[in-house]
Formats: sequence, structure tokens, C-alpha cells
Amino acid sequence: MPWVAVPYADEARRSRLNRLYGIQGIPTLIVLDSQGEVITRQGRVEVLNDVECREFPWHPKPVLELTDSNAVQLNEGPCLVLFVDSEDDGESEAAKQLIQPIAEKIIAKYKAKDEEAPLLFFVAGEDDMTDSLRDYTNLPEAAPLLTILDMSARAKYVMDVEEITPEIVEAFVSDFLADKLKPEPI
Repeated sequence: MPWVAVPYADEARRSRLNRLYGIQGIPTLIVLDSQGEVITRQGRVEVLNDVECREFPWHPKPVLELTDSNAVQLNEGPCLVLFVDSEDDGESEAAKQLIQPIAEKIIAKYKAKDEEAPLLFFVAGEDDMTDSLRDYTNLPEAAPLLTILDMSARAKYVMDVEEITPEIVEAFVSDFLADKLKPEPI
């Protein structure tokens, strides 16, 4: 490794860092700014997705397209996932644009309180990984399909409507954050 890393044999330092940053497994790459503030906990995923480091230092995007390499983030806590029919190339981008202002608003609200946002936001197209996720969570094949998946709680929340609008997404997120939605088991 040509970068600074904690030697595996340095158990005391590894233990302190694990507690400080909530590290649960290796390899883990957390990118910090010059003040020691976390830029991203997903450095490993970012390196895999941006091998030429064009987007370094990989500030988090409010909405991610769900891929094989970032699907691990579904295990980090509740995630809003908007499933779309991606055979239409513009559908994924339109879906991102639809939920991005809501994601930005939630992220800014919690950042102002110096807290992490309670949700990650994804758009999922049609591919083998998305099919596996639908199978695992027992979700219908409908598209568009608005969901919140909480893998650690083994719970899902599903909004199956004909058309997804910003108002529907915002109400769904607000109801989730206010504990007004009834979870279904995964």
C-alpha cells in the first residue's frame, strides 16, 4: 500500500479508530479532510468506482445510482430506494433529479444539527443486482416503486403508486422520520 495505513499489528490504534469511526470490517477506507472531519466513509467503494480519482476526495452525493459496488451501503441504515424502469436511459436521471432536492434538504437539516442524515438515497434501475435485491426483500416488480429499506431492522416500507412526485416522496420520507409508517418484514 503506497498510502498511510494503520498496521494490522497495531491493535490498540485499530481499536481506537474502530470505536471513533464505527468501523466494523476490513478493508475500510475513510477519507478525512485536513481538520480530521469525515468526507466519506465509503472510500473503498469510491476508489473502485473512480479508479482515476477524477472526483477525489469523493464528497458524498445526495442521491446514488445503486450498483454492485455501492450496494453494501444498504446495510448501513435506512435507505430510500426508488426503483425505475432503466431501459429508458433518461428514467434513472429523471428519478435522481426528482428525489435530489428532498435528499439535499434532509442532509442539510441534519448537518445543521451536526448529525448524520437518517437516510441514504438511491435510484435503482433494472439489472441482476437490483433483481436480487427485489427477490431478497420480496418487493414487487413494479416500476416506479418507492421504498425505504432498513436491512439491519429487517424492515421495508413500500409506496406503490402509479406516479412518483416530489410531494409523494417528501410525504413518504416525512412519515418515515415521524414513525408513522408500518414496517413490513423483509
